[in-house]
Amino acid sequence: MTNFDFNTVDPQRSFEVIPENTIVELQLKIRPGNAGDDGWLKRAGNGKSEGLDCEFTVTSGEYAKKKLYQVFTLRGDEGGHDEAGKISMRTLRAILESAKGIRPDDNSEAAQNARKPASWADFDGLRFVARLGVRPPEKSYPAKNTIIEVITPDKLTWKQPEQIKAAPATAPTAAPAAPPANTIARPVWAG
Repeated sequence: MTNFDFNTVDPQRSFEVIPENTIVELQLKIRPGNAGDDGWLKRAGNGKSEGLDCEFTVTSGEYAKKKLYQVFTLRGDEGGHDEAGKISMRTLRAILESAKGIRPDDNSEAAQNARKPASWADFDGLRFVARLGVRPPEKSYPAKNTIIEVITPDKLTWKQPEQIKAAPATAPTAAPAAPPANTIARPVWAG
């Protein structure tokens, strides 16, 4: 018979949501979906939109290691996707600004260049400051945390997040050679 000793195992973690309006430092991890833009995007189940599927981990403090998930819709073939794409792009810009210490009103050449990532890989591993909200339970899904505001250097609650040097992100496995029939075109506003 094997002797088991659970004294060295950490206690069970709570799955309670982080309270509304809590400000935390998050680290972004992209969960590639092998769609669009070199495979970094994920196609919606109905095939009508593509987005950046993100996992966020609280990096320190009382809620360290807690995770939240969010998909930033970037493009799609129905009317509401254009507005969702604009909102997502504004949030992603704020994430860059928070992570890199750029004020939103800074239009210097250095700031403009810092807002031009080479690919989605440049977001993978970024740390930034955010204020969280709580989405109430819906149907059989429990309440969950969401990002309601990315805190940028123009806010008093912003602090420079320490960026961790990680192995360079590589593009996910290549998407199929021939794009599916329902390939979504890049909208004009996305450049």
